[in-house]
Amino acid sequence: MRRSFSFHDLSYDEFEALANAICQKVLGTGAVVFATGKDGGRDGAFAGTAQQFPSSASPYAGRFVIQAKHTANPAASCSDAEFDVILDKETPRITALIEGGEIDYYLVFTNRKKPATSTTKKEKALKKLGIKAAHIIGIEQLRAWLTASPEIWSSMGFDRFDKHLAFDRSDITDVITAFHASFGSKGTGGGQEDLSFVPKPKKNKINKMSDTYFEEIRTRSLPYFKQIEDFLKNPRNVDAKAMYEDTADEIRRKLIVADPPFPTFDEALTHIIDVVAAGNIALRTRKRFAAIFMHYMYYTCDIGQHADPV
Repeated sequence: MRRSFSFHDLSYDEFEALANAICQKVLGTGAVVFATGKDGGRDGAFAGTAQQFPSSASPYAGRFVIQAKHTANPAASCSDAEFDVILDKETPRITALIEGGEIDYYLVFTNRKKPATSTTKKEKALKKLGIKAAHIIGIEQLRAWLTASPEIWSSMGFDRFDKHLAFDRSDITDVITAFHASFGSKGTGGGQEDLSFVPKPKKNKINKMSDTYFEEIRTRSLPYFKQIEDFLKNPRNVDAKAMYEDTADEIRRKLIVADPPFPTFDEALTHIIDVVAAGNIALRTRKRFAAIFMHYMYYTCDIGQHADPV
């Protein structure tokens, strides 16, 4: 299941515990957490050869110091002046650790966005203090690690914060059921190109849809699109059309504010189809029509960002 990983909803202590749990995974079980209080510039530490940081092929070996810098602001960035002040305050502590021979690598975990250019400059400035490397680990890397190892997030009970893209599936279920009763399970295969309102390669690029997924739409779902269009245009199905439009409107609005946004529209559609079909007894033996209708919504620009008209 897709997870939002709402880091800003965590307390400072919870985020610190999460950072150290991740270190147990990417550095090794020898990563230790220090008790709350004066940490001397350390929330955690590890000594030895890392299991998979920065990669399993070329891991660092030495003494690691781990810091956690949490914010409750979901829009915060590592490029903010506030974060510069936070790092500046750590400089004398890092210097003391260097003088004591206690640090080779400095890892800063933060739930801030990490712009590449400005953050790289900060990492280079930290390295110049006299350590082998410094890494600022932002929200993008945290999500990547937790997506690969979601048990870390769940085991700490943080899945209570998860916010999934959810919508009322009852309307579209009724539409699919009524459509199936009218047309059955076979597509006509005719008139599909009449629905090509925008240049699809451009729309696919804007929405980050892969060629492979779009070919699946063309091959499996497109033969039904003319029937769906005729069904929705039929005056007898005015209620079904209204329910279809309500569902498309709700999905479109929720995709806009999805946090985090779906990396690709392949994943967005897969999630939406799962919401409609999973455990839906009313769609038993016709779950594939959940995919067909969602593909139709995308193809006709009822959902997804538009390309320019032809």
